Amino acid sequence: MAGKTQIGDWLYFCPQEITVREIYNVFPELEGTEIWEEAGVLEIPMGEKSSFDVETTQIHPKDEITLQFAKEQDAKSVFLVTFLPEDYAQAEVLMKKIIAALGGLFCGDTEDLMPRIKA
Repeated sequence: MAGKTQIGDWLYFCPQEITVREIYNVFPELEGTEIWEEAGVLEIPMGEKSSFDVETTQIHPKDEITLQFAKEQDAKSVFLVTFLPEDYAQAEVLMKKIIAALGGLFCGDTEDLMPRIKA
């Protein structure tokens, strides 16, 4: 993706039913990570003023493209993931670690669900 404009809004499709706790458990070594389990929110710090935020979500019933994609991926859980676009390189490392531990894939929260990061 070098040379392309990076985006900071992503969707994580997981093939199993998980909560933000399972994602949190992927990063036992990271200090400063905060989790609000009841709210379904996880915040992983990336530097002094930036974070990788994960939030449990449901796909809107009228969003037929995303619903169809989730069905094709056999996704049981979906999360909104946000970070500053300029932190893409660091966020990509976190996304790849999540995929390695829990499976699934990340897609840009765009009309065509691109770009994508898979195992």
